[in-house]
Amino acid sequence: MTQKREGIVRWYKVEEGYGRIQIDGETKNFVFVHFSSIMPDQKRFPSGFRFLKRGQKVSFDLIESPGLSDQSRVAKNVNIISD
Repeated sequence: MTQKREGIVRWYKVEEGYGRIQIDGETKNFVFVHFSSIMPDQKRFPSGFRFLKRGQKVSFDLIESPGLSDQSRVAKNVNIISD
């Protein structure tokens, strides 16, 4: 099941390439994000290296996969709305 959502980056480990996004308005409701799910943006990522920063507002497709235990909800097709 896929839903289009928005959220705020709570933390992102650049050196590891992953982090968590808090779904807007939903306290303690987080989803996993991997660098490979961040959409290319020539202006923000001229070198091609994609990353997020704490506090950025993003839109994403929320993918729910009940079969996965630790990361049953992940963000895909992540676009930065504002820094």
